[in-house]
Amino acid sequence: MYFYDLPRFVELISMGDINPSFPIPLKSRDHNITHNISFLDHCSHLCKKHDTNILRLLSVIQQKLNGDMILRLNKSPVFTDKIRNVMNEWGEESEPIELFKCPQSCYDSNKINIIRNNIDSYDNEFNNLKLDSEDSNLYEVLEKLKNNYQDSVLELDENLKEIEERRNEYNPEYREILTDMSTKPKSFYMDSLLDKEGNEDLVNNMNMRINKGIPENVHVIFLNTTLIPNMISKCMEGHKNECIKLKSMIEDKQFKIDTMMNKVGPNIPLSDTILDVLSGIQEYFKDNDNELPSDDEEELNENDIQEALSKVVNKQTQPDIVINDIEERDTLDEESDTLDEERDGDEDTDTDEDMFFLKINQDDNKKTVEKEDKKDDDEISFF
Repeated sequence: MYFYDLPRFVELISMGDINPSFPIPLKSRDHNITHNISFLDHCSHLCKKHDTNILRLLSVIQQKLNGDMILRLNKSPVFTDKIRNVMNEWGEESEPIELFKCPQSCYDSNKINIIRNNIDSYDNEFNNLKLDSEDSNLYEVLEKLKNNYQDSVLELDENLKEIEERRNEYNPEYREILTDMSTKPKSFYMDSLLDKEGNEDLVNNMNMRINKGIPENVHVIFLNTTLIPNMISKCMEGHKNECIKLKSMIEDKQFKIDTMMNKVGPNIPLSDTILDVLSGIQEYFKDNDNELPSDDEEELNENDIQEALSKVVNKQTQPDIVINDIEERDTLDEESDTLDEERDGDEDTDTDEDMFFLKINQDDNKKTVEKEDKKDDDEISFF
């Protein structure tokens, strides 16, 4: 079949020669057979040929429709006046140009295609997982997949929000007036033709300009300006439903991944925290090494006990007075002399008895005496 090319297809719609409500007749290659195809089928053919999407194509068609109608308003005062009269009948005081305003861009449906492709790649990765293998990174792989799915959920939420905001942006504000105008054929505008009285040539030229400024299928054009926005809204609704469906599928996958992660469990490495704990334990044992029991502890304890006993014994055998000062030594010498005199007097009185005196020689340079086991080495003299 011979399909219309894109510029010609859009032009026929803007002139009212193609209407979405009716099939499009197309000749076969041998021109012997006529095929009637639907409006959407022809749009799908053009989308594949030009690598675009139906929403973008419909928005281009709507922009062409409205742009051409604005040009007709500027060229034909009769056309403008007729539309204004109909608007007044509906109680609208706006200018006719307000009927044909539309945005210059549309929602990019390729965003959903990108998200869908990403989800498909995640699904393939998930399906290729070997759960019976001894892969130590299985938990990490599942966690990464879960995060990837979550990123897709966030992207879907953003697209749902944008779709909801833009789903009605192509819907005409004055749909009732446009629908009313779609019931008025070209003859509705021709009642304003000039009578041929007077200058006949001038009248004919003016009537020709009025006739040329209004397309033959003007009523179909008004109908197209209401049908194309409705098709755009349906496409937006389809994208919305697709996003919701993809989001639901992701939630199911995330639930399965959570179940698998709970069964597998994380492969916890020696983290820095655990290493710090082990290091602290090592330092603790190093700091308290002297307090820990050892092989020669008994020998060390015996020496300590022996030394402690020796100090006790020495303390018990130490003289009560340790003389370090010179004056104290002199005083002691005088007292010693007095004691000797008294002892001499006692000898005179008690001659019948033998008496012995014990003298302990003290070392003035020592503050302590020797241990008990060296006690017998003290100098003892009898006189």
